[in-house]
Amino acid sequence: MALGDRIKEIRQSLGWTQDRLAKETQISKSFLSEIENHKSDVSGDKLLKIANALNASLDYLMKGEPLSNSDTTKPIEIPPELSEMADEHGLTYRGTITLLNTQQSLIARRSTKINTLMTKDKWKKMYESLKPYLE
Repeated sequence: MALGDRIKEIRQSLGWTQDRLAKETQISKSFLSEIENHKSDVSGDKLLKIANALNASLDYLMKGEPLSNSDTTKPIEIPPELSEMADEHGLTYRGTITLLNTQQSLIARRSTKINTLMTKDKWKKMYESLKPYLE
């Protein structure tokens, strides 16, 4: 299976149209169609946009191999405090995951001595700081 086939397979498994993927990635529908039909190659930055939108690994899209040797993917666990704050503020799933990933990235760069427990209020403050960049 080629790159375009894997993109199409994941897109369809999500129930997405090419229009939806185009909107999520800011890539034209016609170009996505060309990729899926093996008529155009895709640049690294566009492939990364597609992978992020589809929540797929670049390894899988490019080589058909999962990121790890495991056939199962660990589900994303959204903390209840984040989920509650996201519901109250109308944050999309994608925005919620972006906020979670940002928080985890920040924590990964800090000392282990720092308290990483995020309350609903802390999630709200972080969301308000990053809101212009999320959607």
